[in-house]
Amino acid sequence: MKKIVINLSRILISLGLLLYFIYLADLKKILNTLGNLDTMPVLIAIAFFLGLTLFLSLRWRLLTNSLGIHVDFHKLVSFYMIGFFFNNFLPTSIGGDLGRAYYLGKQSGSRSTSLGTVLLERMIGLLATLSLAGVSLIWLMGEFRTKRILYFTLLLVAGIAFVLAMIMSRRIYNRISKVLTSITFARIGEKLSRVLDTLHYYRDKKKVLLCAYLFSLIGHVMIICMNYVLAKAIGIDQVSFTYFFLLVPVTFIFSLMPSINGIGVRDSGYILLLRSQQVDTAHALSLSFLVTVVPMLISLVGGVLFVYYRHRGLVAPVSLEEESV
Repeated sequence: MKKIVINLSRILISLGLLLYFIYLADLKKILNTLGNLDTMPVLIAIAFFLGLTLFLSLRWRLLTNSLGIHVDFHKLVSFYMIGFFFNNFLPTSIGGDLGRAYYLGKQSGSRSTSLGTVLLERMIGLLATLSLAGVSLIWLMGEFRTKRILYFTLLLVAGIAFVLAMIMSRRIYNRISKVLTSITFARIGEKLSRVLDTLHYYRDKKKVLLCAYLFSLIGHVMIICMNYVLAKAIGIDQVSFTYFFLLVPVTFIFSLMPSINGIGVRDSGYILLLRSQQVDTAHALSLSFLVTVVPMLISLVGGVLFVYYRHRGLVAPVSLEEESV
């Protein structure tokens, strides 16, 4: 019952904000803006997103290979596409991570280890995004009347960095392991302990972690480029490319607020930040719409792959060196 109430609240927040912004912008203006869409920049944006998928799959491969899990690259790309499909068509983005972990687990034979790589990848990605947001906010702090969003961003960065530090700490690892081994119900403690083992394994893989972090930064630059060309597609020419280094990370922070995949709250970020650049609400909302719809359309490929793997299963041979963990 509680879960239903939470999901309904998130739906109401997203739909309420979205309808309010459409009312402010005037639906006719939005439709007119989208009706004059330049298709070439949209095609370039699609290319950026596809490139992002390949790049993130390489990041994931870096982490899995360092564990001794060797899966064909095209399968990792497929799992990422399925994850995008779950993210876009389920109420929460966590579903995409669980989906990727599930399919990798079927390939590797160890779902706990696979979940550990996905969780670590998500944390590194969040750290990269938030650190970029922090730098951007400091760089362009003059665009805001308050420093609260900067403090909030830096607090998130510190929180994720602290969690990673705790995971890598041998002393804390030993203490948590003792607690987990005492949990015998449904072997939950054993399963969580394996996930923790996977995360802690990377304590001596600093180069791998650094490369994954750099991959995350480059991937975020691709998202910024996608936003920039989509802005050009609807005639937003007055906003500089560098300003998108502020816009994209900060609107991501907005999307962390209670909502359905950031819908509504992320739109408010686009409207707020682009207003200072003399962009009207209709164009700002249209850009936010395109940035949401383009990945959604591409992620439909993940839906096709999901149906395929559900009927055919995962049978490709893999190599897993569990003893190295």
